[in-house]
Amino acid sequence: MTTTTPLRPPADATPLKGEDSALLHPERPDGLPRGARFPAPQVEKIRGARLLVVWAGMAAGAWAVAVGAGYGLYVIAQSVL
Repeated sequence: MTTTTPLRPPADATPLKGEDSALLHPERPDGLPRGARFPAPQVEKIRGARLLVVWAGMAAGAWAVAVGAGYGLYVIAQSVL
């Protein structure tokens, strides 16, 4: 079987003479050790008036889509009949 990427050494492998141990256990790009969990993302919650405005806007948009689709079906039915 041919692969394009080199195989990873086993986790318990010890570096041979002349090999760098950093090559066997590379760090993650964020600098944390391997196996460490990522920190929980900070999520800003929408509250108060902004939440009401977003909710009302989404409800109005849903009604606009429903009415538009209904009117489109009405126009198609009128043209067919």
